[in-house]
Amino acid sequence: MAEKEATSYEVVTTPKDEVDVKQVDEEVARAPVEGCSVLFMVLLCAPKMAMNMAWAAQWAALGPLLEILLPSSWVQVVQLVGPTTGLIVAPTVGVLCDACTSKYGRRRPYLFWGAITSALCWLIMMHTVDIGEALGDTSVADINRYIKADQPDKISRRWTTFFTVLCYVWMDITCNITQVPAGLIIADFAGDRQVTAASIGGAYSIAGSFAVSGYILFFGPAHESIKSFMTMLIVIMLVTTMAVCFFVKETPYVPAVARSKTQEIKDAFVAVWTGIRLLPYTLAVYAVIFVLIQYGWTAYTGAKGQFFGIVVKGGKSEGADKCGDNCDDKQTAFNDGVRLASGTTDTILNCVSLLFLAILPFLVRKFGAKRVLTYSIIPQTLLIAMAFCKVVWIDMLIIVMCCATQSALSSLVMPTIIHVIGHGADNNLGLFAGAFNSANCLGQFLNFIFSSILVKSSMGYALPVLVGGLLTFIALVIAFFKLDLKMHSM
Repeated sequence: MAEKEATSYEVVTTPKDEVDVKQVDEEVARAPVEGCSVLFMVLLCAPKMAMNMAWAAQWAALGPLLEILLPSSWVQVVQLVGPTTGLIVAPTVGVLCDACTSKYGRRRPYLFWGAITSALCWLIMMHTVDIGEALGDTSVADINRYIKADQPDKISRRWTTFFTVLCYVWMDITCNITQVPAGLIIADFAGDRQVTAASIGGAYSIAGSFAVSGYILFFGPAHESIKSFMTMLIVIMLVTTMAVCFFVKETPYVPAVARSKTQEIKDAFVAVWTGIRLLPYTLAVYAVIFVLIQYGWTAYTGAKGQFFGIVVKGGKSEGADKCGDNCDDKQTAFNDGVRLASGTTDTILNCVSLLFLAILPFLVRKFGAKRVLTYSIIPQTLLIAMAFCKVVWIDMLIIVMCCATQSALSSLVMPTIIHVIGHGADNNLGLFAGAFNSANCLGQFLNFIFSSILVKSSMGYALPVLVGGLLTFIALVIAFFKLDLKMHSM
């Protein structure tokens, strides 16, 4: 967007950023913007369910599947792809969305094509084993026979591994393309009801997690029935996103100053640095907190099946996806751990998260966003204790309590951005939302880098969890002393 010279973010109740660049028209920023109805928000936020299902599926289903196909250290390396693509794709798509002059609006074209390409990816992913066997991989029957004979060196799943990793990368790119406009279109229509919209979006996200954890709870680990699991993902992705694409009508964007497509694309590709450089003080502090907390949470969620299956239950992952009724004790223990982490624990976590989101608008109005966010970080610091604990119910309790941390952190991002930068077509919402998505991905990125090293220690998957808890504690200290956020509005 064209930069002007006279106004800063001083128009709202946050400190002035050192970079005195006008991103928003002052009168627009001050004026209250009426939000859409709650019923319209229910339609508008529906894609949040599909997006959270996608990420939950990646952690709950594809993480254990990669663990089966690859050594632990390589699993962490492959999982670096997700945050790496998010770090680059999210702010790029955010800026392109802001500048999009399509007759269908700024957000819907990216939402449409992101959803279609994600569904195509999952269609291929559900057939990776069939494709692998057709190209010469060891058959399921032979895998079980070699495992029983203690001859795992005779098992070859090269092509299955190749196509699984390929689809994993593909999914990361297309889901990031879908996720950015899904969040921006909600903020565009929510007006002065950002926290309410964020709570509804959070409820949809939890519904997506419910779908994944409920599937695992009733049907067992997702990697054991990957075709039906991926079919569920495809259906929900297309139904929710296409409903928004067809029934939500955006006003086409007409820029005040026409810009060449070349310049728009150039600006989009440098958006990672631009978004970070122009973050006002309050958003910059929030972004640092976001990075640290997401590191801590990803330390658990990125390998929760392995943590419960290997560390807590003492199982082994090799061949656990194909042993069926012939699993030995350690394979059974691994699958039980995956079911416990991604089924039972996640289901309880999601139930409690719904309750927390229901009262979040009241808490913000009563106590203020800073106090709510700061105190909600405390539960995730308990990951420090969980790293040393093998008592199942205590570990489950700690994870369930973390719902407050994640719900408050993610739900208050967009309201805080709007609170600081104000409303308006030229407020660079996509740029700053992309910067926070980059912060999220940076936390995941750093976790996967260090976890690929930390899992090689004698503590195995427990050490990354310990480090995640320590970084969460640092985030708590920063939030308490440095976050200057005076937001009580809805």
